[in-house]
Amino acid sequence: MKNAHLRFGWLRYVKATEKATTNIRLRLDRFFGELLPEPPRQAKAHLISVIGSDTQIAAINAAISMGDPFIVEAPGVPPVRVCLEGNAQVYKGALQLSGRKKPLRHLIGLSEEIVGANCPATSGKTLLVCSEAQFVWSATAHIHGIPGMPEWDGWFAGELKTHRAIVPALGVGCSPAVIKGTKEQFLDWLSWGVESEAVRLPHELSPIHWPIFRLRDIFCPSA
Repeated sequence: MKNAHLRFGWLRYVKATEKATTNIRLRLDRFFGELLPEPPRQAKAHLISVIGSDTQIAAINAAISMGDPFIVEAPGVPPVRVCLEGNAQVYKGALQLSGRKKPLRHLIGLSEEIVGANCPATSGKTLLVCSEAQFVWSATAHIHGIPGMPEWDGWFAGELKTHRAIVPALGVGCSPAVIKGTKEQFLDWLSWGVESEAVRLPHELSPIHWPIFRLRDIFCPSA
């Protein structure tokens, strides 16, 4: 993570009123946004993580509560207009750095869909902060309650690609994706996979050990 700050993006908040104009620019270390087809260069934000001063964080917190939009940009990410929309949740903390008298303030904003565990049964989509095949299969199987084996991740990745059911999302500090489909659809794929022997069931009964993913494995890209 050497020079990790060079991979940070920026979150800009601009709001003009009759009395004053607010113009704030904060460091953005993590972002997950779902690009919208209309209008162009807009996204529905699902995760915003920013670092700033007391005043800056207070302003961003108020902006989120009012549903105001922001501008996000980062290395490789052209400026895009984003919004967390209604019922977003905010979590705040402090980061004490050596040599600095006052701590930096940290704010994480989460969309209603992320906080509500995605609600894939009604939305027909699953929001994931990592698009790596092993994580996608493990998370999808867990969220939808689908029986399976960890080693079927490559097969599931192929099915997602065949059915055009995985859409890369906009990410800063992560590689998110949107998985389209319902539990019934995934079970149909699995049924066909077993019948065609594209996936094989174990011959003996034994515990199934799914991989354990830590936050730093998902949010800390390898150098």
